[in-house]
Amino acid sequence: MTFSSATVSASVRGARGSERRDAGRHVPSMRFRVVSLGCPKNLVESEYLTGKLCAAGHTLGDDGDTIIINTCAFIAEAARESIETILEAARDEEKRVVVTGCLVERYREDLPKLLPEVGAFVGRAYYNEIDRIIGTRGYYHREGTFAETFPRQVLTKPPTAYLKIQEGCDNRCHYCTIPAIRGGLTSRTRDDILEEFRWLLGEGYREINVIGQDITAYGKDRGDKEGLVGLIGSLLRQKGDYHVRLLYMHPKGVTEKLIELMGSDRRIIPYLDIPIQHSEDRILTLMGRGHTKAYLEESLSMMRRRMPEAVLRTSIIVGFPTETDEEFDALLSFVHRHQFDMLGAFMYAREEGTVAYKLKGQIKKSIKRDRYNRLMEAQKEISRTRLTRLFGKTVKIIVEDTEASPKAGRMLTQAPDIDGIAFLNGECRAGDICEGKVVKTLDYDVVVEV
Repeated sequence: MTFSSATVSASVRGARGSERRDAGRHVPSMRFRVVSLGCPKNLVESEYLTGKLCAAGHTLGDDGDTIIINTCAFIAEAARESIETILEAARDEEKRVVVTGCLVERYREDLPKLLPEVGAFVGRAYYNEIDRIIGTRGYYHREGTFAETFPRQVLTKPPTAYLKIQEGCDNRCHYCTIPAIRGGLTSRTRDDILEEFRWLLGEGYREINVIGQDITAYGKDRGDKEGLVGLIGSLLRQKGDYHVRLLYMHPKGVTEKLIELMGSDRRIIPYLDIPIQHSEDRILTLMGRGHTKAYLEESLSMMRRRMPEAVLRTSIIVGFPTETDEEFDALLSFVHRHQFDMLGAFMYAREEGTVAYKLKGQIKKSIKRDRYNRLMEAQKEISRTRLTRLFGKTVKIIVEDTEASPKAGRMLTQAPDIDGIAFLNGECRAGDICEGKVVKTLDYDVVVEV
């Protein structure tokens, strides 16, 4: 079966009538496993689903007879991966497949007809009822999200965990499907977040990654004037030996007050995750980013000035509609000038339902690929140069895999999954946070003597 967004859109509608109202019946205890696709925000939702099911008497295990696939679908490529994962799981007719996540939110009523192999499709507003739905068959969706207050079972290994502080986004960037999939900004209460933060610390997690679609917008929907600065200040009032990393910060929300706070406490990892997406004014306007190149120049310079030792990460989209050779060259110059420590690049993906989908001047795939390769080649040189500054220095290390050869982990200034690796020489235990000396630097990775 070939999957595309056009295929889904053309599918027979009206499946909403298949929604079962038997979700309140008792479901016998069962074994289940969870496949979590996509971003850490999705992983956290998988952890809430797992916690809810375990609290209801179900058992998590790799040999589970029920497979919950928490899908990603923010671009068509991610949706295709989700479809392929579902079909692979459904080949075993003895397994029951339950689908949750962004695929359900994006394509909704089209899915039951497209994927009759699936037992149940569960939208976010029904997550609180997953323990009763898991044994039924049907399509469960309604508008809204779920309360992230029920039990959670962390699926990452200590010391690393994620703390999701919000849902949705109000930025409405013209290329992005997230507001359509996850809705507008909905911030959790500070009390709820603090309770979960304390629980994570009590469970032995010491690297806490604060996440959301744009965490600098935290609290705006609730009229919280202190916002992210106030929230992080509250977290830091909790005693203990832990580290907090802030992920996903829109450039227009990064203030001097926030940078001042980040530089004032050693428990905040000096790591600035600022996705700029582009540098040129015309493209920034077409993207709906809400700021100018001059603002970026000033803001990035302020960050480097206030936190000179901080690691700066960004993400960039190449091949946005009408992007000229000259604009791409200017983007390359911008990247060289600001020397990002880490950079993730993406070729523009034309997504139905976005403002940018209707733009004329779509760029050929071959040109997008060439620009992507040129950008990543430039970044490889920048990364190599930036890492050489660490040679001979003592750095903090999170030990992750002691069974591998060589052993592997991350510097504290490397985020999980998206940044480089620290290859480890010496004796260490998985889960430890320790110090080591950088004895070799590579393009994106380092070798550390512990």
